[in-house]
Amino acid sequence: MRCAPLHAVTQGRIRTRLWCLVSRSPDDWKQRYAPAQLQRWRSVCDPLADDAAVYVKRARPSRMLDELETLARGGNDACARFVARTAQVPTWVEWPLVERGRRVALAFSAVRGLGLLAALMEGYALSKAARVLVATGRLNQDVSRRLHETGQMNHNMNVRDGLRPGGVGHRHILEVRLLHAMVRRHVRERGWDAVHFDEPINQEDMAFTVIEFDHLAVRGMARLGARVSVEDRRAMHHLWRYAAWLHGVDDELITQSPEEQTFQYEAIRKHQLVPNEDSRSLAAAVLTGIAGQPPFRLSERALRGLTRAMLDEDLRVAYGLHADPVADAAVVALRRWNRAATFAHYHMPGAARLAEQFHYALGRRALERQLGEATKRAFRNIA
Repeated sequence: MRCAPLHAVTQGRIRTRLWCLVSRSPDDWKQRYAPAQLQRWRSVCDPLADDAAVYVKRARPSRMLDELETLARGGNDACARFVARTAQVPTWVEWPLVERGRRVALAFSAVRGLGLLAALMEGYALSKAARVLVATGRLNQDVSRRLHETGQMNHNMNVRDGLRPGGVGHRHILEVRLLHAMVRRHVRERGWDAVHFDEPINQEDMAFTVIEFDHLAVRGMARLGARVSVEDRRAMHHLWRYAAWLHGVDDELITQSPEEQTFQYEAIRKHQLVPNEDSRSLAAAVLTGIAGQPPFRLSERALRGLTRAMLDEDLRVAYGLHADPVADAAVVALRRWNRAATFAHYHMPGAARLAEQFHYALGRRALERQLGEATKRAFRNIA
């Protein structure tokens, strides 16, 4: 079964494209992200990728994209549409802003990686979305490797020109997008219950994934003492706005500012946040699976303390993240360090560039060590 676009959504596309030419207002956000509107998006997936994936054999994502491109050159219409569409660049993309966003993300990638850990934990509390991970078993099989693959995408996006068509980050996002289409097909073939869980990896779930990598990761950074400037925050959002477009998020759900993204986050949180046993199982698997692993090599106790510091109280309770004097003291020390590093980033000449170089080298070494040779990787390239 393939997701069918909703009539109400389809009829509103032309109007929405016109709205996108101007900045959206808070009044527009209230209507756009009302519960009924969000629920409709749970019946819509990614028709462009889903149509192309029908013709591709299940394999590693890098091989699937290779096959799709070969089919496109051979005249397959669905695959050709996917290749042509994703090679375009939306008119609103500002490359200097993307460049600034990727440099900031790279300079703060260590603390941002910790922020992303808490963001993923919050994502598991969207129990319907988490059900896909449970159904595929992706986070119960080699947790560390799966999370390093997430880090690989971030690394590839954060190199110069990585998101330009043909760049290593651009290609990696398309591999992920095609993987999601294949996962949708796989779980449907195994009897996915769309009545109770809605469509797998639907538009609302996809929008929240972008929120995890942008809003929640940045919020986690701030809660650990690394607060970026307003201008840098907007640049990071612009980078992820383009990444959302490449991932297949519909234009109507791609936010135009950090403020709109915050509003969207709160709306989806109210609509879907219901942590359950699946949520707790996934969270526990992540904390156990990455304990002692590079690049941080932190104990599970330390990871629990850091996650507790970044999550809101309701999720601390749901995940059983209780106060720990030793871990909490370590978090206080880390905050002081991050505040000092952030001050240096903005006030000491050359500090930002050194941080970028250090984190690039650190990330590449960790990924090569954990993911092995290119021929054995699900996602081939490490920039």
